[in-house]
Amino acid sequence: MNDKIAQIIDVGKWVMDKGLTWGTSGNISARENDTIYITGSGTVLGNLSSDDIVVCTMEGEVISGSRKPSKELAMHLAVYRSRKDVGAILHASPFYSTMYACSDVDLKTNLFIEAMYYTESVATIPYHHAGSLGLAAAVKGVCEKARVIFMENHGVLVYDTSLAECQNMLEITENVCKMNILANVGHISLKEVSPHQVSDFLANNYYKKRSSHK
Repeated sequence: MNDKIAQIIDVGKWVMDKGLTWGTSGNISARENDTIYITGSGTVLGNLSSDDIVVCTMEGEVISGSRKPSKELAMHLAVYRSRKDVGAILHASPFYSTMYACSDVDLKTNLFIEAMYYTESVATIPYHHAGSLGLAAAVKGVCEKARVIFMENHGVLVYDTSLAECQNMLEITENVCKMNILANVGHISLKEVSPHQVSDFLANNYYKKRSSHK
């Protein structure tokens, strides 16, 4: 089995086991040179097999696979075409992240070390129908400046150099949203790390170094 296909299957099971999506919600892709591996339309992330993965070109042409690619293919391609550094994309509907995407809660992200790193650059886009060209265009419009995109009344999109980094980013994002929402419900004031300390933390690679895509 191709390594990318095996990784996507493993990540799909991890997403479902962690309760970070439900039903047929969510899709996963990985890039290998100019080839894209993406979950098929209507698949359940926790029950993927090699037959559920479709291989496409950067133009969206299907190279191999018995299923139709995810209807969100255009959204994935929009990121890959804009970001040469991105090697994998994960779209899911974690409960608290989706609740945030359906609310007007102000999101505080500079709360702890992993959050400062993985949610350093976050964007939110208005609602567009899943699989629509409007959604792909909206993602394209912000993906250069973010690594986490909240899609209003839809879910969350994360992307990075590898699927492993996407897993970290999705889980940290979900915990950040959970902290914000529970604090809001409990009338708890979350205290963020100061902007100066955040800048110093990121600039001096106190967590780990992330290369620029520019």
